[in-house]
Amino acid sequence: MNEPHRRLQVVFADLRRAVDDVILKHQVTLDELLGAIDWLQQVADAGELPAASIFFYKTVLKATAGATYAHPEKDGASHWEMEGPAHRPGAPVLHSPAVLPMRPGEPGEPLIVSGTVRTTTGDPLPGAALEIWQIDADNVYSGMDTSDFAPLNIPNDSTGIPADNLRARIIADSDGHYEFRTVMPGVETFGLATQSPLATLTQALQLDGLRPRHIHSIVSAEGCLPLTTQIYFDGDPLVESTIEGAVPAEAVKTTTRHEDPHTRGLHQPYRTLTYDFVLRPEHKLVP
Repeated sequence: MNEPHRRLQVVFADLRRAVDDVILKHQVTLDELLGAIDWLQQVADAGELPAASIFFYKTVLKATAGATYAHPEKDGASHWEMEGPAHRPGAPVLHSPAVLPMRPGEPGEPLIVSGTVRTTTGDPLPGAALEIWQIDADNVYSGMDTSDFAPLNIPNDSTGIPADNLRARIIADSDGHYEFRTVMPGVETFGLATQSPLATLTQALQLDGLRPRHIHSIVSAEGCLPLTTQIYFDGDPLVESTIEGAVPAEAVKTTTRHEDPHTRGLHQPYRTLTYDFVLRPEHKLVP
């Protein structure tokens, strides 16, 4: 038997046992099972099967692309998050402290993010690079359109917005410290049709068809494994009710509001947030 067929048997056997356990635990009835199959048929008829992957997409990536940062609780490494389709390489290189490229009068509340990039043993990483990108306050990613998010139908019209808006590669200082100014991000939708089978299920599960507010980053430094992650915000109800699964508590950070904008050369109140990125040395993988 060739390897693909053997793997199919092994994975399906584990899946079968997991489903059997759920059926027995909750005493799922035949009518409920047939109802689930009928729902799957509705999803297929609506052309939503590819989009249904959002329920487990991040988990699959966590087991593959994110494997080098598995079990962060064992050594204090930062948590891994999927890169997502909104990443665009080639962002402008800026040295800390930096201001992300933005339009004059960029919508949104100013936000200053700062912290240190260090290893799991506590050593700072001078010159670490942080590639940052985010959605703007009007819920649009720069340099993209709706087709870039397929098979999801996420509306994203960036016409008239500079391609590098709210995108940069920031270089930390000689102490591994970084700082950048941006704006509080908007909210990203999954783009589910209002009356679709997927939307009906998420509503029944009381899950929002939206992603929590977040800032993407890819952090790299010499001698360490590159980390892809996201910063989330305390007080955002979406961190516990999103389709893709709960957000790790350590990824959710508190912002502090400041009413003295002139000390930062600003003209309106702003927020600050502290986030230390903890990278694993290349030779250290946690089983």
